[in-house]
Amino acid sequence: MVTIDGERKRAAQKIIDQNKITLPVLLLLKEKTMDQYGVRGWVPQSYLVDQEGMLVGKIIGQRDWSSAEAWSCMKELFSLR
Repeated sequence: MVTIDGERKRAAQKIIDQNKITLPVLLLLKEKTMDQYGVRGWVPQSYLVDQEGMLVGKIIGQRDWSSAEAWSCMKELFSLR
């Protein structure tokens, strides 16, 4: 999973550290790059990418990825055990 957020690197790193986020985080700070990814606005966006590198989902807005509901969805989507 790759998350995209328009926050500055230092602010984003603080959030990553505080929440013990271990998934890859891509910070887009330039409009050209944002356009390439189809990012609109500065709302947090999460892109779900499978093992083959294919985009399988996009979620707009902040989510609690540590919740039981989120993990259940991820397990189902990616057939995790």
